[in-house]
Amino acid sequence: MNKIVLLIFVISIISGNLWAQTHLKGGVQDKKTKETLPGAYIFVLNASGDTLANTFTDEKGQFQFIKPEVSTFVLNISFIGFEDFTDTINTPSDNNLGMFVLEEKGSLLETYEIEAATMTGEMKGDTLSLNASAFKTRSQASAGELIRKMPGVVMQGNTIEVQGETVGQVLVDGEPFFGDDPAMAMQNLPVEIIDRIEFLDQISVQAQLTGFDDGETIKTINIITKKEKRGGEFGRMFAGYGTDDNYLVGGSVNFFNGAQRLTLLGLSNNINQQNFSADDLTDAFGGGDERRGGRGRGGNPLTTRERPGVTNTNAVGINFTDKFDDGKAKITGSYFFNESTNYLNQNSSREYILSSDSLQLYDEVRNDENYNQNHRLDLRLDYDISDKHAIIWRPRLRYEKGTSTNSLIAQNLYNLNTPINETQNKTNSTNESFSFLSDFVYRYKFNKKGRTLSAQFDTRLSDSNSDSRLVSVNRDFQTSNLDSLIQNSISSSNSFNYEMEIEYTEPIGENSQLRLEYEVGNDLGKTKQEVSQREMESMVFELDSTLTNEFENTYLQHEVGLGYSYNKDKIRVYSSFDYQVSILDSDRLFPGFQNTNRTFKNFVPRMVFMYDMNENTNIRVYYRGDTDAPSVRQLQDVIDNSNPIQITTGNPDLEQEYEHRLYTRIRNVDPETSKSFFMYMGGSVRSNYLGNATYIASKDTLIQGDVLLRQGGQLSRPENLDKYWDLRSYFSFGFPLSFMKSNLELSARANYSNQPGIINGQTNYNKNLGIGPGIGISSNLGEDLDFNISTRGNYNIVRSSLQENQNNNYYTQSTRLDLYWNFAWGFFVSTNVNNQWYTGLGEEFDQSVWLMNADLGYRFPPSQKFELKMTVFDLLNQNTSINRNVTDVYIENERTQVLQQFFMLTLTYNLRSFGQGAMP
Repeated sequence: MNKIVLLIFVISIISGNLWAQTHLKGGVQDKKTKETLPGAYIFVLNASGDTLANTFTDEKGQFQFIKPEVSTFVLNISFIGFEDFTDTINTPSDNNLGMFVLEEKGSLLETYEIEAATMTGEMKGDTLSLNASAFKTRSQASAGELIRKMPGVVMQGNTIEVQGETVGQVLVDGEPFFGDDPAMAMQNLPVEIIDRIEFLDQISVQAQLTGFDDGETIKTINIITKKEKRGGEFGRMFAGYGTDDNYLVGGSVNFFNGAQRLTLLGLSNNINQQNFSADDLTDAFGGGDERRGGRGRGGNPLTTRERPGVTNTNAVGINFTDKFDDGKAKITGSYFFNESTNYLNQNSSREYILSSDSLQLYDEVRNDENYNQNHRLDLRLDYDISDKHAIIWRPRLRYEKGTSTNSLIAQNLYNLNTPINETQNKTNSTNESFSFLSDFVYRYKFNKKGRTLSAQFDTRLSDSNSDSRLVSVNRDFQTSNLDSLIQNSISSSNSFNYEMEIEYTEPIGENSQLRLEYEVGNDLGKTKQEVSQREMESMVFELDSTLTNEFENTYLQHEVGLGYSYNKDKIRVYSSFDYQVSILDSDRLFPGFQNTNRTFKNFVPRMVFMYDMNENTNIRVYYRGDTDAPSVRQLQDVIDNSNPIQITTGNPDLEQEYEHRLYTRIRNVDPETSKSFFMYMGGSVRSNYLGNATYIASKDTLIQGDVLLRQGGQLSRPENLDKYWDLRSYFSFGFPLSFMKSNLELSARANYSNQPGIINGQTNYNKNLGIGPGIGISSNLGEDLDFNISTRGNYNIVRSSLQENQNNNYYTQSTRLDLYWNFAWGFFVSTNVNNQWYTGLGEEFDQSVWLMNADLGYRFPPSQKFELKMTVFDLLNQNTSINRNVTDVYIENERTQVLQQFFMLTLTYNLRSFGQGAMP
């Protein structure tokens, strides 16, 4: 931390003595109203039409860009609904280009036609910009209801997908809003403040500072607000009480004053509303969507991980944004507190994929109660100290503590009527953790355009402690033996990680750049686990030297790379070639000293190609090689026997995984016909895939000479495997249905994967083909009547190489109807109906589940800001949650307890006060 403070101090001293390169600045306004136009696109071109710079206007309609080396250049300005402006500009002596005016498209005689068929949007390179007014919603709707109507968009829980890609962040007028959580921004912004929605591929932080496009992007939504709505307060407060003592209290208040923005949030409920989203309560009832395995990445500072089961939540949050030093510096931050108690009642049935003449089942009943508190503080500073110097600093703090009581009854079976063994255990545990994270980036621009030097320094500091008591009773049905175990575990871990990167870019002609980078990082960690046991009839705990362990680890990585970027007219290309050397050094200090030292060396290529075929069509092709080193935990041969009939351990002989990934994307939007087409196709191949090897004991077996694995029990450990691959594709085609004032979207998905795994020494390949057609219709009728209807199917064909004749095919279909009708005198009705249809999962799980919620409400005149409604949740009393998980060595069906039918009366106040610009 002291190093970071010293670096900032040195940069500040140096920056005050260096000569600053000048900018050109100007503004854009509406010719008719004289109001500024935030979000207008600015392109600077040379005489040959090559792009020298590009930007967009800020919330005040102002823009600036680095002064071109040429004295005369072409300036192009565009804004949806306005005629493009193009003119040749001579650089003024005072560097102020003045105010440019844009004129609305069409004449007064065409006004009716424009209003009757508002242009859907337009393409600008990688950015798709859609007019909010082209998609009608009910009154008092949220941004989430608006975006749900847009082509290629799928919202499910806290996840937003756009044309098959997951959205990673939301900006408002180009500025961060609600950290990295897209869904929360969607639920807390009212649709009436939105002018348009932009979907774009946001470039990396390094690329933003250096101007060198490294091909790294994050799918981003940028919400452009109406200029008259950028000052004032808006939000909603609500309180509801229902049958079975169910309650929901919360609200959000937003204060906007230009660049100053403050949001306050609060939430308390016992109806499974785990994050700040007041409208869409479908997830409160279990959802019913399939869950798939995968590696989690990142985290949202203002949300918690959605837990299955039923959760009581208390939470508060604050988010703020401001600018200072004439707009050169901006700061954003958030604080979040969440307290939750989660109750999980879950049944699962698992079938292991053995050779064709054998079968083994595993059934489990789990009852858990988990209490958790967490505090999260996030800050970000973006500071353009001068035209030469800029920094970005992002510190974060995390603190979490909790307790849990977990009860488990599990059986291994030869078939449904022949159990092998059983465990009944209960675990009580407590945990506490703290972490500090800091990312700091500095950039220096030389006088020569395109020549930059940047440095990035990231640190991670974490400390965690936990202790638990396991009480277990185990039965062997073959021998009728019964034994018991009481086990105490005390665990601690702490780590320090740093990563430093230096990057230099050099222009090659007018359209190309080279990048040279060097990166070094080290992860230093210590882990300790002390396990003691006693028999049920004994009162003396004894140290278990097999389960007790202590490790010290270092993971050092060097990377050097050369990159090339080309940008001219309609073509953009980026390619790089990196060389990585990773050195893992792990010392086991107890039981007995053992050193594990591994060195991994790899070349990592990357290529991105983008082509703008025309104003409406964009193509992107992406290839990358990538590595995934085994974690320290995976490399440690430490036994985990928290479930005595399902034991896990590590593997010190693991190699680094290598992945080749390739995808292509085509997007087309025709603003004249409001038709849209999206296509995404991609796939990956992995060598040394980090899979699993599972051993099922044919008789009682001692692991490492001391830990008992009973007959039928499973021992699982990570293993390197080959022949992993997957393919993904997504298509959608949208167009208006003018005869019914609605939009129709047709879509289709297809996924095909081959996942290897080892069971009892034999390699199994699970091939899974999933085909999913979809259709959706969203109305464009107006504020008083609004509906959306959609259905998406998913047919899965599963084939296992060890049991080729077994039919594991299954089909699921999700259908949803949302209907709102404001029928008379402030009275309204609304309903959402969800149907989940499952077939092919087995007799117990094959069913059609209907979930229907209905509202009857009244908005009080004259302002209609107060709203009273009666809601019935799960009107048909059918709610349930079913999932199927397909892995490398087993197929599992899962049923989770969810909330059941209840009624609730809710009073809501919608705050709308614009144009005042007040802050609290």
